[in-house]
Amino acid sequence: MTGSSDGRVFAVFLRRHWRTQASSSVSNLPSFGFTSSTANAGRSFPGSYKQTAFFRRVPRGLQMNAGHVSSPLLIILPGGSGREAVLRRILATLDRPVAVLVPRRLQEASAWAKPLCSAWIECERLDPEEAWTAVSEWMARTRQRVAGCTTWDEWGIEICAYLCAAERLNLPYTPLATVRQVRNKVRFREACGKAGVPTPRFANAHTEDELLRVLEKDWSYPLILKPARGAGSYYCRKVEAKDELLEVFAAFDGQLRSEGKTPEEDVRGGWILEEWFSGWEVDVDGWAKDGQVEWMLVSDNKPLQSHACCEMGGVYPSQLPEHLQELLRELTRQVVRASPGLHSVFHFEALVNLETQEVMPVELNLRVGGAECPCCVEAVSGVFLPLMAARLAIPSVLDQSPVQALEAPQVQVAASTNEYAQHKGVVEACEGSEELYSDPSFLGAAFFATKGSSYEPLRGAMSCLAWLAAGGRDANEAEQNLQRCLSFCSLKVLPVSEPASEMT
Repeated sequence: MTGSSDGRVFAVFLRRHWRTQASSSVSNLPSFGFTSSTANAGRSFPGSYKQTAFFRRVPRGLQMNAGHVSSPLLIILPGGSGREAVLRRILATLDRPVAVLVPRRLQEASAWAKPLCSAWIECERLDPEEAWTAVSEWMARTRQRVAGCTTWDEWGIEICAYLCAAERLNLPYTPLATVRQVRNKVRFREACGKAGVPTPRFANAHTEDELLRVLEKDWSYPLILKPARGAGSYYCRKVEAKDELLEVFAAFDGQLRSEGKTPEEDVRGGWILEEWFSGWEVDVDGWAKDGQVEWMLVSDNKPLQSHACCEMGGVYPSQLPEHLQELLRELTRQVVRASPGLHSVFHFEALVNLETQEVMPVELNLRVGGAECPCCVEAVSGVFLPLMAARLAIPSVLDQSPVQALEAPQVQVAASTNEYAQHKGVVEACEGSEELYSDPSFLGAAFFATKGSSYEPLRGAMSCLAWLAAGGRDANEAEQNLQRCLSFCSLKVLPVSEPASEMT
């Protein structure tokens, strides 16, 4: 699943049998209302959930206590309040202080993290050099060193790689050159092609004139247009003809350049145009250490929503035949080998044609997968990927014990859904009921919209009203349980009089 920089990379989640009071290692932390979304920050779950800190139990022997450790883990861009429970789990498990780096324009959204952190470091912009200036000044002022550096945010990956370079913090992380290669979908395709990894036909365009020159050659429609550097299926569109492509490009390019939210370097990357590859879409979530895949889990994606490429949920683990899953695992290994020195968690998206058994990479994200991904992966494997990202970042922790699952799986199969409205309008309701949170199959949920807020469809992850996940003994039972849990949710968008533009 895709992610973004607004707190949706992974939202707060819980299971009934995970409920425990905060451990003594974080007993000095303030109590908080456990919230289910960034949009509903400050709102507690009803009933017995109020003012309770939720942590999954950490098995004895796997807490990596190193006494009173002064060197903090540095987290780049903590994001919105939906990530609070994740940060608390990292604090409880690693028993190590955390510092955060936040650009000034995002500091209000990340204010929830201040009481939990040993250091709050601000930089002016989302710029690697400015980030290094802020961090180095903090180190000089406090005479502290950073023990590790990580991020769960797409826009923090390049900053992490820049800071961790040998001439700066000298910490384990994917090399900056590899990060830039992977984040630019054009360069990623080029690297895959050189390494013998399958690639679709593609081209890069920055302007309408460049696109017109690209289209002078024959292309097989449908095509996919998306930003060369981006995430969350923002500005992603499947088009069926040249005229439609030119219309979509004009609208999207103007919006991307004028919105003021996307980092300038990402805007300068332009657009990638690809021929459509027909296949079953999967995610492969895992991590690589020093350029080698150490662990991965294949899961199935449900069919995308229309031509806007909005993701609709998935099934964990994959229900594909084992030989097809092995083809996808080998493709993952090939892609990681084509990305020198990869050292982080990853979220790899790929396709497999069920008839021809051809496989095709879509994109490689050097971070934890978005939305329900961490919740569902942990439910079926015991692996909590945000914690693994933190452990991979700290050399002393990584040397203490191998990176592994903390607990046995809790369910055999997890099913998830991402819910959207099909029309422009105003949110009337977006919440779960008491029955949802007490259902024995419920794994997690996040509700992103608030009553009275405006809603725009067809904007990738930004249009997702909520995600929801449930478990079962097999895929059919998990899906049935998911639909029952969905019936305990109230999701309603009142339409406005004029129809929504499909280029919004």
